[in-house]
Amino acid sequence: PLTIIGLFYATLFTILGWYSWGSREGLALVFNTAKMPEFLEKLWVGWAGHTVGHVVVLAQLSEKERAVTLRHEQEHVSQMMRFGVFQPIVYVLIMIVIKLCCKHAHYYRDNCFEVDARRAAGQPIDLEK
Repeated sequence: PLTIIGLFYATLFTILGWYSWGSREGLALVFNTAKMPEFLEKLWVGWAGHTVGHVVVLAQLSEKERAVTLRHEQEHVSQMMRFGVFQPIVYVLIMIVIKLCCKHAHYYRDNCFEVDARRAAGQPIDLEK
């Protein structure tokens, strides 16, 4: 179900010219950002990519950054395969618990789904001290 939602969204944005089809990379159906309107560019600030089901959307990145970000997002695809439709629900619940209960942790950076994806991609894991 999540992949259907992701395909609908990415296909619509591709038709609008905001994204472009990339390729199939393992289990991920990869789209790339293209000429996005200003409001969408503002939403992308700080993001290199995101995942909805098996659909991955990547920002315009260097070859090296793209490889690392793709591996990070592919780990989110694997998480969604394990948790199914519950993955986004559990992800948000963990963010809420961290925000409310862990005053020295960051709700996004310390989320176990993000830590797992960064670890899989060989990215730094800087948990709050």
